Amino acid sequence: MGVTTAAMGGNLTGTEVCLSQVPGSAAISIDNEPDDGLGATGRLRATIGTSGVNTSPSNAVLAALYSGDNVYTICYRI
Repeated sequence: MGVTTAAMGGNLTGTEVCLSQVPGSAAISIDNEPDDGLGATGRLRATIGTSGVNTSPSNAVLAALYSGDNVYTICYRI
């Protein structure tokens, strides 16, 4: 868990609270609550993570829908 002001997930800017190592099923649930359920748009953005490693958020746009087979780094702009 961390806080950043770096642009991420397709230029989401501002102050973001981020979580790493989020399983796909959890990322889907978390994104559906306060946002639109899509990791590439809205106030909550996601980038693909690496299993077993804390992955810093990147500014790359999530190219596909969430998958239960992946882990993600997710950030919510506050």
